[in-house]
Amino acid sequence: MASEERDEDHLLQLDPEEIGQNDRQLPGEIERCTGLNYNDFFWRYMHKNFPVIITDVSNEWECQKWTVLQESRDLNSNTSASSINFDYLKTRIPNCPVPVADCNSSYFNSHTKLELNFHDYLDKWRSGIENQSSASQEVNSNVDTTSRDNLYLKDWHLAAQMPGYNFYKVPKYFASDWLNEQLIDQKKDDYRFVYMGPKNSWTSYHADVFGSFSWSTNIVGLKKWLIMPPGEELKLNDRLGNPPFSIDEKMLDEHNVRYYTINQRANEAVFVPSGWFHQVWNLTDTISINHNWFNACNIAMVWQNLRSNLKAVCKEISDCQQMDNFEAHCQTMLRASFGINYLDFIELLEFIATRRLAEKTAATKFLLFDSYRKNDYHVQYDLECLRKVTRTLTEDPTVQRSPLRLDERCRQLLARLEF
Repeated sequence: MASEERDEDHLLQLDPEEIGQNDRQLPGEIERCTGLNYNDFFWRYMHKNFPVIITDVSNEWECQKWTVLQESRDLNSNTSASSINFDYLKTRIPNCPVPVADCNSSYFNSHTKLELNFHDYLDKWRSGIENQSSASQEVNSNVDTTSRDNLYLKDWHLAAQMPGYNFYKVPKYFASDWLNEQLIDQKKDDYRFVYMGPKNSWTSYHADVFGSFSWSTNIVGLKKWLIMPPGEELKLNDRLGNPPFSIDEKMLDEHNVRYYTINQRANEAVFVPSGWFHQVWNLTDTISINHNWFNACNIAMVWQNLRSNLKAVCKEISDCQQMDNFEAHCQTMLRASFGINYLDFIELLEFIATRRLAEKTAATKFLLFDSYRKNDYHVQYDLECLRKVTRTLTEDPTVQRSPLRLDERCRQLLARLEF
């Protein structure tokens, strides 16, 4: 009798693969893949830092019940589409406070942030849909569409808030996640998010936190992405080096920016590589599940971003260099502005190293997201990358002179890794 899921579906089967320099050339267009195996995703996309769209990732997720099938109103069409199941959402998720961005208002180059109760947010959303439907049926409607609320529920830590509610499953492609592996184990803040928003809500132009990877899976709705390879964003910065708040195709074409357009459908996951700036619009009412994460493939890029942000902090308060504990103060500011500092980064490396070294000597592997295990080659690959980045840390002047003895910790970690 065959099981519903094969054993290899739960094994992150990574095998060696030669990567030539010519393989690093940017693709002509972003590929859309069905039935992609883990090894191909790892080497063809994640390792190369190339984006990809992966289809059919959320068929079996519980949050499919957050949608309801709706027959098309076009009498000449036999198609159907999904809409938001507001009633089910209310019965399944309590009326808790949720973070909301007002897409019609900005404050210091960011959308204005609000906090609403979840059921109140759903009521506003449903009311907006009903009002829009009524207005569209009026031939001479005088309703000003720009005056409507445009509230986007973003960065909601629902998985951490309701740990017993298994409303989705991390796709195997994204399970090698050092960041959330540590944070979830230590019961700290995580980078797992739910997004819900009406048609025309949007996320402003940005690159992801830490220079991390991200993935975004649409449960319902259609999104449009404009996304560009690292380095292209420099063409858009003003004379002070500041990026724009919002972009469009006209702006990108005028500045000769190389970019890609993605039209993401329901049940598709977009993999966003490190350092790829992007902006996203909801073309319909949309719900998505999103993670930020990093691993062996981009840990060196995260370290370089951390170093660059420390330099920016030190420059910003350079007139205070003579103060006591100047470098400690810079590390405090780095954590506040960037999200982590040098100590946090080293503690994460120590955590991952401890687990991978244990996996190297034991037959049992740690479960990632309660589902996946790495094969032996994958564990070895992680250890190799940990060695490289730790060796780089030991050469960093800030690490060497830290009063927190970061240099000693890095050398101890390196000694454990160089077996």
